[in-house]
This record gives sequence, structure tokens and C-alpha cells, in this order.
Amino acid sequence: MIGPPALLFGVPIADSTMTETVDLVDRFIGIGRRDGRTFQIATPNVDFLVQAGEQPDVHRILRNSDLNIADGAPIVWASRALGTPVRERVAGSDLVPRLVERSEMTGAKVHVFGSTPDVADRALAMMSERHPAARFTFDPGPVIADPADVDDEVLSSIVAVDADVLCVALGNPKQERFIAAHRERLGVPVLIGVGGSLDMLTGERRRAPGWMQRAGLEWLFRAAQEPGRLGPRYAADVRVFGPRLARELRAARARRDDGGVQLESDPDVVRIVLGPSDDPARADYDRAVGHLDGGATVRVAVTDDAALSDIAASALIGLLQRARWHGQAVDWPDTGERFTRACAALGIRPDEIAGS
Repeated sequence: MIGPPALLFGVPIADSTMTETVDLVDRFIGIGRRDGRTFQIATPNVDFLVQAGEQPDVHRILRNSDLNIADGAPIVWASRALGTPVRERVAGSDLVPRLVERSEMTGAKVHVFGSTPDVADRALAMMSERHPAARFTFDPGPVIADPADVDDEVLSSIVAVDADVLCVALGNPKQERFIAAHRERLGVPVLIGVGGSLDMLTGERRRAPGWMQRAGLEWLFRAAQEPGRLGPRYAADVRVFGPRLARELRAARARRDDGGVQLESDPDVVRIVLGPSDDPARADYDRAVGHLDGGATVRVAVTDDAALSDIAASALIGLLQRARWHGQAVDWPDTGERFTRACAALGIRPDEIAGS
């Protein structure tokens, strides 16, 4: 079961395995087709989080994304250091072929938008050979300078495909801005930013050997492949990400005893009480998730002296995010000043995630 997310600089990172992610995409497709809703999935790595810290609109998009998966070993390591571990890296370059493979089983239609004509043609040929019964299409599309200002003919061509999953390969954060700006117009149940995944898939850019991937050194392999382009970027990312993580770790230790979340749930209502208490037990969290999946609504109560430890904030955000997946109502109260300051220190907006 998907656990509470890690919170890295205010961005929730899902505690999700590759299999759980693909299963969740299936669930999102079902909800989207039934209720006419759309779900955005992002694949943040270190560079993406650094950009989010410098560009408020990108940070807001990631805060409001329905699922952020850890596309990088340093993200996994950082989550463990903060005490809210995610179990594994879910690489965007591995997700696309897994979605096409699942399409062969479920009949879901996967459409990839972006990349170059040559890469798109090679990816189509490769996937057709591997998964002849899958339903997938590729469209490199035009060059998009401003993701918020796209010709309606381009959007209409995507709508006409009637895909269940749209993989947008424009590079981050352009692809996330594109999805956030046009998701309702496109009406595709699941929209995922996949960056340069097609380049990896087709061999345009080589993947690191398996041992380097397992050791979390794929970034080093990529930098060696493209030192002029990636070397300076990665060096700049390390200079920003390292000190920010160190500050976050110090702050997390200081917040350790700040406050917890008490969970009381039944099939009708999940009650989240924020205030002086221990951090929630995983069994209580999983029980609440089960009730949310069954249709329970959410009621949040905040005591006057409520604050948040990182573990408590993780549980809160995870449950609010889960409620939003199902379109469940959230009774969100006025909050005290201390709780508001605690959320600001964590870089989170629970009311925003709850859709209040």
C-alpha cells in the first residue's frame, strides 16, 4: 500500500513502488472516465526540485500535483534522512514502457506528445515490436515556446486521440506548466510529464549500467555522456540542493516534538485531529486510507496549540491527497496562528491540497 508521502521542501513525494504507480494510473483512468476528472503526475528529480525552489509557479504545480514520484536516488536518500522514507526510485524512463506494457493487458490508450520526429518514430517502432497488442500513439508536435500559449489546433489534435494517458515529453518544468495550463481542456484522465524518457527508451541517450542505477549513480553516467550540458547544471544543483537539505534536516530535528496527528476513522468519516499527540501509527494511517477508498469524508480539527512534526505533516498531506483523488469532501476549519506558521515552515498548504 502507498504510504504517507515524504515532504521535500514542501513538495510531497509519493512512497510508491513502480508496480503501485502503474496500478494507481489504472485507478486514475477509471475515476477520470467515470467522473470526467484529470490527474497530473510529475517525476521530480534533484534538478526539478531546485528549479521549483526558484520558481514559485513550478513549486505550486508540484504541491498541487496528484502524484509526485521520486525520479532520482538522491530524492530517496533525502526522504530517508528526513524520517519519511519512500521505498524506491520510480524512474520516468522506466514508467513509459511499463504503461505501454500495461496497455496490452487493459486496453488503455497511451499517447506520447513531444520529443523529435525521429525519436518518436523509433519509439513507436520499438514499442510496436515489443507490445503489438498495446494501444499507443506518438506525436512529436510543434516546437512550443510558451506552454501557457499553445495553438488550439495542437490541443484539439491531442483531444481527438481520446487517450487514457497522455505522456508529455517537453522537459521539465515546461511539460508540467503545459499540463497544468491545459489539463481541463485536454480532458485526458492521466497526464504525466516524462522529460527525456523517449531518448532513453530509443537509445538516443544511453542508460547507465544496472549497477550504477542501483547505486544511485545514473546522474554521474549522464554527466559523463554530456559534460558540456549536464556538468554545470548538476554542479549548480549540488551547490543548492545540499545546503537546502542540510537546513531542512536541522529544522526537521527541531520540529520532531512539535505536535502530531490523531486519526479516528470509520467507514463514513476520517477524523484528523491536529495537536499535541504522538505521531500516527502506520496501522491507523492504513485504516484511514481504506475508509477513504471506500467513500469516507474527511473532517479536520485543529487545536489552538497545534504544530506539526514532519511525520505528522506527512500523514496529514497523504490523507488529504487521497481524499482529493476520490473527490471526497474535506471539512477544513479555521486554523490557529501557530499551525499556520508550522505549515509555512514546512512549505506546505494543506488547504490547497485538500481543494478547500
